[in-house]
This record gives sequence, structure tokens and C-alpha cells, in this order.
Amino acid sequence: MSLSLPPAGIGPLAFVALVPLLWLVRDARPRRGLLLGLAFGLAFFGTLLYWIFLFGALAWGALTTVMAAFVGVFGLLAPLMWRSERPVRSLLGLAALWTAIEWARSLWPLGGFAWGELGVTQAGNRFLLPLASVTGVWGITTVVFLVNGLLLLAVDRAAKRRGGAVGEGARGALGFAARQVVAPVVGCIALVFAPALIRIPAPNGPPLDVAAIQVDVLRARGLAPAAQDQMVADMNAAQQLRLVSDPPDLAVWGEAALDPGATSDPVTLGRVRGAIRAVGAPTLSGAVTEGADGRQRTEALLFNGRAELVDRYAKVHLVPFGEYVPWRKELGFISALRQIPIDRTPGPSVHTVQTPGLPPFGTPICYENSFPELDRQMVIEGAQFLVVTIDNASYEYTAASRQHLEMSRLRAVENARWVVHAAVSGISAFIDPTGRVVGETGLFQTTILRHEIRASTAKTLYTRLGDWVPWLSLTLALALLLAPRSRLRRQPPPDPLPERPRILVILPTYNERGTIEPVIRGLLALEDGVDVLVVDDGSPDKTAELVRGVAAGEPRVRLVERPAKAGLASAYFVGFHTALGEGYDLAVEMDSDLSHQPQELPRLLAAARDHHLVIGSRYVPGGAVTNWSRARIALSKGGNLYARIMLGIPLRDATSGFRVFRKGLLAHLVAEPIRSDGYGFQIELALRSWRDGYSVGEAPITFREREHGQSKISRRIVIEALWLVTVWGIKGRLLPWRLPSGQAA
Repeated sequence: MSLSLPPAGIGPLAFVALVPLLWLVRDARPRRGLLLGLAFGLAFFGTLLYWIFLFGALAWGALTTVMAAFVGVFGLLAPLMWRSERPVRSLLGLAALWTAIEWARSLWPLGGFAWGELGVTQAGNRFLLPLASVTGVWGITTVVFLVNGLLLLAVDRAAKRRGGAVGEGARGALGFAARQVVAPVVGCIALVFAPALIRIPAPNGPPLDVAAIQVDVLRARGLAPAAQDQMVADMNAAQQLRLVSDPPDLAVWGEAALDPGATSDPVTLGRVRGAIRAVGAPTLSGAVTEGADGRQRTEALLFNGRAELVDRYAKVHLVPFGEYVPWRKELGFISALRQIPIDRTPGPSVHTVQTPGLPPFGTPICYENSFPELDRQMVIEGAQFLVVTIDNASYEYTAASRQHLEMSRLRAVENARWVVHAAVSGISAFIDPTGRVVGETGLFQTTILRHEIRASTAKTLYTRLGDWVPWLSLTLALALLLAPRSRLRRQPPPDPLPERPRILVILPTYNERGTIEPVIRGLLALEDGVDVLVVDDGSPDKTAELVRGVAAGEPRVRLVERPAKAGLASAYFVGFHTALGEGYDLAVEMDSDLSHQPQELPRLLAAARDHHLVIGSRYVPGGAVTNWSRARIALSKGGNLYARIMLGIPLRDATSGFRVFRKGLLAHLVAEPIRSDGYGFQIELALRSWRDGYSVGEAPITFREREHGQSKISRRIVIEALWLVTVWGIKGRLLPWRLPSGQAA
């Protein structure tokens, strides 16, 4: 991807540069995705920032590694967001994720580092660049990423088309496949070329003649620091005097034109002021100044035509490890940091500068220009054009200066402002509001670059709205990361049931002597001819004895006795295995305390003709709860809502224990062990049924609070269910669902 930026500057390469990374990370495990992202980031930033090597391998390695870590985070999160069944939505999510991470990189750590933004690769793209006036560089980043993703999707679909079946009906299928391939390509074309229709506001202010002065600072190399500063100032003053016969409206000297050795020397400063007075034009100069408090600041100083200092702007966003050293005491063992003996002080705020005869203008200083929000803030404050004072001389003849110029082109379009890109030793340039470079110098040339610009008060949508794209991207990325995965597959509709299906109702009991007989009698009275299996866990109230007596006179009633309380889930599994072993068509879960009324079972049985699983629901239309407080109902509804959101299951009452299972689904469920009990057991069965593609429906019931005995649902069971739902929800987002065979869907 580094080839899409200077020095190669092959912008179109950015549209395919991310394809290998996307292809590798989308189906990777998060840990492998992290490593892939790190490798990609190290390769990209390592080559892009090669010029940092001028300051030592430690500086280059540290910056490259920190920047690569952000791509590593993308690689870590990308597999969690990718949904193979929804590739387009996944690509939108990944584009949002990349944009949000790139934005975060421009903010943190230490104020961020914005070099190498994907959108900057398109500074020369006349079709796509106008989008920056609406979205800032971030929208272009999003589009470039989407083009990469859509091209990968087209390649995927083309590969599937080549491997598709041939034969009868193949022509129609191949036609559909061709359309599936063409659609992403058409999307790419639209994304790249449609922004050309965006109208960038034209400048509406007066014309201004601006002269940018550039000198060859290499001529001062080898001198003592103070002498070097004085020589650079004198070279700028000499070029200023060339303007005497034809003064501009504004002259600009680059950053570091007036450094401490010059500003602290009255003789040199006198020559500088004399040159400015001789021309008689307002002059902006980059400077490093020392205040009365001894603090150094990087500033842009504005002199009027009489060489009086009338305004100044102090750099707010200083370069870490360049203009100050973070954690200086802790990092004192690094000898290279002694090259930065003084920590400069940042300015108090972002603001414009002004002098009579000129409209207010913004003066972002060098590194600040890489941050879109800072230039935008100056325009919001009233800047009618932007003058960027720059000192890239330390980077010698590397691509750093050209890379910086590309960012100024984005700033021009984002705010529809002329940008004067004034470097003390080049590259200097004038950039119009459409991002076109209309004048440019080479590096280390002593020259004057002059052009007429226009001031403007017009505002773009980006200027008005700011970084709305990164915020939207962050929101979308979080939403899709948190979205549960879709079902693995969809099972065929259930087979028709016999006219009179065999039905087994499973009734777990523990101390249900007061209600079990009415429940059994109610079930036996139904016209559906159900059989009843009671699974008793050694009830102290002798429930089993009562059931034994009923079973003695009724062959449709059976009793399974267990010596001790073993849990709801295991009791139902006893019934499930009995139902499967004896060939029942339907198995019914039902409470034994009359909270589930036997006369409501036919409604569930009727719905079972269309679904693999039917849940008796309190919270669908027609359902109700009696004898519960409003607080308890709210708690129950809230728990079910939480399960619906966390697990993505379209059920309003996943905790209900009144259910009808088809035998095919039952066989599928018992093939794997159940890991929960109580409410968690009911939710787990519903989740697995829906997740594995079975049809799950709900039928309204009226739930009645038990009037005999005590509820078996404890606080522990409720907390366990909530915990399990949370764990399942997180796993369902972080890891692909897996079929019982262990094969990923």
C-alpha cells in the first residue's frame, strides 16, 4: 500500500492494496488476524516512514510498531465482524472499522499520528477528491476500503461461478452468477466516480497576491546553532528584498525562518525588519521564540508593512519526540533524546491571525496540517485562506515533503480554501480549493513562488459538520461487532404429522402432591389422547406415591422415580429419551403446579404442525400472566428482552417451560449434552433449536402463579441464566457458530 503514496505515488494501487489482507483476515481466528494485521502494518508503515531512519533505527522502529499495532487491532476485530452469509453488510462494517481505527490513530497516543491515511492516497484523484468537502478525508478512506472489499467479493463470486454446476438449467444459473459478479464491480465504479458530481463551493472573496519565500538551508549546515539561525534569517531577508519593486499582498517565510539565534540577536532582527519595511507588505514568518518566562514556542509571527508584530499564532499540536519529550525522566536512558534539550510549550488555542488590509487567515504550522480537525477549526474561527508554514529540511531529499504536500491538498478540499504550502526549504506550493496544485518548487531551491489566490467565507459540509464520518463509522462498527451471528442454516419445513400423533407429556415433580393429580386428570381429559410421564426426584411429600396410585388405574400414566433431586434438565432428558425410544411424534414440557393449564395444550399442539418447536408464550398477543406483581412481570420481560438482544433469537418468551418438540428436533438436541438448568436450560434449548435452523414458533398462554407448594426457581438459578446468556452472547459474537459435528458454518 505504501506504493500508493509518495515517493511512488501510484494512487490507484490503493484500490487493490488491501485485498490480500481482507482475504486473509476475514475467516481467520482473532489471534491470527492480529498477527496478520501487525505484519501488514509493519510492512506498510515501515516503508512509508523510511525517512524516520534519519533519526535512528530506534525512532523508526518505535513509530512503525505503534502504528502497525492499529492495523493489528483491525486484524483482531475483523474476523469477529465478518459474516460470510452477509458479505456486503460485513464489508460495510469492516470499512467502518478501518475508518474508526484510522481516526483513533490520529487522536491517540500523544495526540495521534495522522500520516499514512488511506484517503490521502487519492489526493490526485479528480473524481473522488470532491467527496472530502462533505466527509473529510475519512469518507475517501471509507470508499477506498469498500472498493477493495467489493473487488474481493467479485473475485469470490467469479471463482464460485467457474466452479458451478453445468447442465439443465445451468444457463439461468450462470446468468444470475454473472450478475452477482458484475454488481460489485458496478458498485466500485459508482463509489469512485459519483463524487465528481459534488460541487465544491467556489471562493467568494477578494483576490490576494501571495509570495512564498524559500531558501536553501543546507548552505547554513556546519555552522554553530546561533550562526546557522542568523544565516537562514538573512537568506530569507535577501529574498524578501527581491519583492521591493512589486510588493505582494502577503509574503510568507517558512517555519524555522526565524529561530532563537536570529530572534535573540538585535542585529539580525534589525536586518529582517528592514527587509520587511523595504517591501512594505504584511509578512508571515515561521519562528521559534523564547518568552520572558524562558519557555520556547513554535510560532507564526505576522508583521505589518512597517515591520511591526501585529499578531501571532503559537503551535498547539507539538511533535512528540521532536518538539518535546514525553516522559523525559523515565526515558532518560535513551541517549538520542538528548538531541531535544528543551521541551517547547504548546499554544493556548487554535485561532486565526489578521492585519489591516488582509482578511483573517489560518496558520497551521507544519505537523498540525496533518490533522483535519485543526485546519477546520481555523476555518470555523473565520479563516478565509490557510497558510501552512513548514520545515521539512531535516528529512533532506526523502519523500516526507511530498507526502506532506498530499495532505495539504486534502485540507484545501475539505474546507474549500486556498492553501499556501510554504516550506522554508521546499516543497512549497499553492493549492486551490479543488485540491489542484497550481504552483510548486523543488527541495532546497532558493526561490520565490508567487500566485494569486482568493479569500472565501463559503463553508463546506465538512467544515460545518466536522468528523461526522468517523463517529458514524465508530457507531456502525460497534453495532455490527455487537450484533449476534445469524443462524447456521435453515432446516426444511417439518413433515406432516399423523392425523392422531403420539404425544408424551413430561412432568418433572418435586413436592407437587397438591397439584399433580389435577394436572394429570386435565391432560387425560383432552381429546388428543396424550400419554403422561411423571419424573419424580424423591419428593418428601410423597408425590410419587400419589402418582403411583393414579398410574395403577390408568395405563397412559407412568412414573419414573429418582432417589434424590437431580435438576430440571436431567428430568426432562429422561422424558426426551423415553419419547424418542418409544417412537412418540411429539414431546411436551410442562410444569406440574398448574401454572400451565392442561386445557391450553391443544393450542400448542396445533401450532406444532407448522413448527419443530412451539413455546407457550406469555408475551405474545393473547398471552398473559396472572397473580404476578408489575415488578416481577417487568423483571421477566426484561430478562427475555436481554436474551433476545444478546442471542439474536426472535422469541419473546425464551424462558417459558411450556413447550412442544417434534421428534426430529428432539433427536438433534439430545445428541449434545446440555450445560445448564432451570431458566438457562429452557433458553439453551430454544437457542440451539433456532441457531441450527429449526422452525421455532410461539403460541399464547396464560401463566398462573402456583397456589400450592413453593417455586423451585431460586435467585441462583436466575443469576446463572443471566450469566449463561451473557457468555453465549459474547461467544456468539466472537466465534462462529458450530454444527454438532464440529464443522463451522
